[in-house]
Amino acid sequence: MNDARASMGLPSLIRDSRLDAVARTRAEDLARRNYFAHVGPDGASAFTELQARGIVYRLAGENLARNNFPADRTVAVAFEGLMASAGHRANILEPAFRYVGVAVLRVGKTWLYVTVFVDALVGDGGLEPPTPSL
Repeated sequence: MNDARASMGLPSLIRDSRLDAVARTRAEDLARRNYFAHVGPDGASAFTELQARGIVYRLAGENLARNNFPADRTVAVAFEGLMASAGHRANILEPAFRYVGVAVLRVGKTWLYVTVFVDALVGDGGLEPPTPSL
């Protein structure tokens, strides 16, 4: 992803373990409940998972990919597919996104990829924690 961003003059995304955990939870949910969509049967999404974990952002996105290519080709094929999709490419190349989390899960012969992007994280100097209301 960062090579694609660099080729467009964009800064590299910073990998964040909190976002990795969101992506992993999403991947496990997709696999466990056997669906492939940005919104689960119960309405759960990357956005509800971010909120549940107290991750504050202004802009967020999620990319999903899956394939059954051999291990030595699966990542490249998944990335090529994402870059060929206007919406997924837009997430990868979104100038506002600064942080990323990635999860890869193999279910049988299928590789599942979830990528979560956000523009800022509380405590990084970009956003202040929300003020609790009384």
